[in-house]
Amino acid sequence: MADNTNKKPNIFSRMGKFFKECRSEFKKLVWPSKEQLFKNSSLVIVTMSIFGAVLFLVDLGLGEGIYALKDLIKYIKPV
Repeated sequence: MADNTNKKPNIFSRMGKFFKECRSEFKKLVWPSKEQLFKNSSLVIVTMSIFGAVLFLVDLGLGEGIYALKDLIKYIKPV
């Protein structure tokens, strides 16, 4: 005879268990206050602005350096 003790529950009972667990975990969340949200958001915006400016300057410097090298090679080795 078949042994039914190792049989998995059907898909609907597993889905129901999953959603119950999600709901109980969702109740444990602690949302930030308005002050924390504003502080963290402004910190992210400032950090990304600084990072963007640094990346822009590096890109600009490397681009100008490549053009300077290209002009230097043209000057040294005329065709």
